[in-house]
Amino acid sequence: MKFTVPVKELAQALSRISSAIPQRSPMPVLENILLQLEGSILSLTATDMDITMTTTLEVRGERNGALLLPARRMVDTVRALELGELTLDADMNSKRTLLNTSSGEYRLSGMDAGEFPQLAAFDPKITITLPSAKFSGMVDRTSFACSSDEFRPAMTGVLFQFRPNEIRSVATDGFRLVRIIDHEMQPQIANDVDVIVPPKALQLVHKAFSAEQMTLEANATHVRFTDGATTITARLIDETYPNYESVIPQANDKRMVIRRDDILGSVKRVSLYSNSQTRQVRLKLAGNALRIQAEDVDTGGEAFENVPCDYSETEMEIGFNSQFMREALDRIESDEVAFDFSTPLRPSLISPYGKSNGQEVLMLLMPVRLNS
Repeated sequence: MKFTVPVKELAQALSRISSAIPQRSPMPVLENILLQLEGSILSLTATDMDITMTTTLEVRGERNGALLLPARRMVDTVRALELGELTLDADMNSKRTLLNTSSGEYRLSGMDAGEFPQLAAFDPKITITLPSAKFSGMVDRTSFACSSDEFRPAMTGVLFQFRPNEIRSVATDGFRLVRIIDHEMQPQIANDVDVIVPPKALQLVHKAFSAEQMTLEANATHVRFTDGATTITARLIDETYPNYESVIPQANDKRMVIRRDDILGSVKRVSLYSNSQTRQVRLKLAGNALRIQAEDVDTGGEAFENVPCDYSETEMEIGFNSQFMREALDRIESDEVAFDFSTPLRPSLISPYGKSNGQEVLMLLMPVRLNS
């Protein structure tokens, strides 16, 4: 196998798939990249057996072939090279590989491509074309709320519900929940489809895809994403997702509207004085004023800020985990946000206030019991 390629283009391709390469694996072969050259198209593939990622680029090919090269050394070498061109020349018998640039040579020992795991055939049951940017936005605003509890595997992924007139994405860890409903991306499907996708696969899609459109395919066991140049195939989480609708309150009758930047900035500053274990911040609502307060009795630290808001209900005091508040507010794209409360011990809802832009975004936060 032999080809020549600009260093910059090869580095970009390697960067796209590098996150799919396992750091350590009981199968050493997985710590390699599969290179396959056919004519002028070079394919690079990495897998950890649950997620497989392939990206392609155009090169000046001289001899077709396929082999495995050590991933980390290949990625680090190409990333460190100066701009220019690189020629890769591999002996298919010995698997000895030469990387040749204008300033030097680098020799690698490869492995037979036949040792790479054979990928299972993929027979999609649904195929949907989606705007990449909008789908990535749904991923960014949900995947952060996934659980890390291995004893609740369904909640470690993002639930996608595809309906003829909408797409929903949902994530929860039991302390917070995010639900996004997009009415503009309308899949042309005959039947409802629900899949639970591992967040790692979604993060790879978010980072690697750059085309305006992407294709999502799914069957009972796997999901596949592609934007033309890059393909990501992931094993679905084969579990039943909890009935999330049952925990979303329908009778929160106290509403506060506030500028997003005001409350987000205040929470970030005040939470510096919260207890490092509980991260608790206290919200006191009275009239059109919100007081955000935190204290750490272990160190004697204490802080508060007053923020103007629109609130005309009865006085109320409620506590939240400040990190969960910041992560929710960071992912709401509106000048103002609405908080809907019930009681200090029942879930509260956070949502954008104003134009919806074709999406309904709902963040649920469980309160924390306030210290006396």
